[in-house]
Amino acid sequence: MKTPPLGFNKAELGKIVEERIRSVLGEKLKASGDSARTLLENAKIKGRQLLKEAVVLVPKAFNLKTEYLSQITKENHFKLYKSYVDSYNWISSKLDSVPRTDADNPNNSEFRRLKIDEQHNLNGVKLHELYFTNISDLHSEIRLDSIPYIRLSNFWGTFENWQFDFRACGMAGTEGWAVLYWEPYKQRYMNTFIEKHTENVPLFGIPVLVIDTWHHAWFRDHPGDKVNYLNSMLKEISWPIVEARMAVAEMSNIHQIFMLEPVGYPMSHSEVRLNPPANQPPIGKDQVVDRIKVG
Repeated sequence: MKTPPLGFNKAELGKIVEERIRSVLGEKLKASGDSARTLLENAKIKGRQLLKEAVVLVPKAFNLKTEYLSQITKENHFKLYKSYVDSYNWISSKLDSVPRTDADNPNNSEFRRLKIDEQHNLNGVKLHELYFTNISDLHSEIRLDSIPYIRLSNFWGTFENWQFDFRACGMAGTEGWAVLYWEPYKQRYMNTFIEKHTENVPLFGIPVLVIDTWHHAWFRDHPGDKVNYLNSMLKEISWPIVEARMAVAEMSNIHQIFMLEPVGYPMSHSEVRLNPPANQPPIGKDQVVDRIKVG
């Protein structure tokens, strides 16, 4: 069976985005009376200032209507999600004050510990938000002519085969997540499990469906019966959300990253500078070109 196109016109979408950018730029120029060069210079200065500020996350609100999870489980889950947000914000601000030379000794490095915790908490936030958003649809149904049904049937032979494979990933993983994701390198959908928040994460993989498989997510309401929990969650998938994520994933063109190749190489080994002094950045000022092209 040939998979039909998603039906998104990239050229039209690109034109709309470009027109909007030009419109915003024009409005700023009229309001300030500055030239395009001045506006861009100011933007660069503000950008440098923003780099010095901690990245702050704001917790979102979710309404889980499912009865497959108890109210206590839901409340504890939201508290845990907020703790990841708070921890990430604290770590982000803490990283601003840690000297980068602290990373020279990875056996005892506060910088290393903070970077590991940074990803643990940030991934925890993202995975929980994806999970909360794609479950708890009390009127869940998937149409035969929908993109998710067609894609999953196409890649797994049948929609039922995909369900068995996805559930197997949920069972095989320990503390973590079952994930259906778009694999840009292979240009297809794949199932996997992520353990903790940072183990077995597929590089460049774009998640379109996420189910929490940590014990706290299911053991209280489905004691000793993880299969029943997974079946329950799959019965209430928000397929419109999954379809929208698929559209975004397939339009991303991330696979083009792997198609890029260098045009030329240094002509001789002497042109490659090795071992720069520790107190100097690897990329020198002679490699940096401060050039702004307007128009």
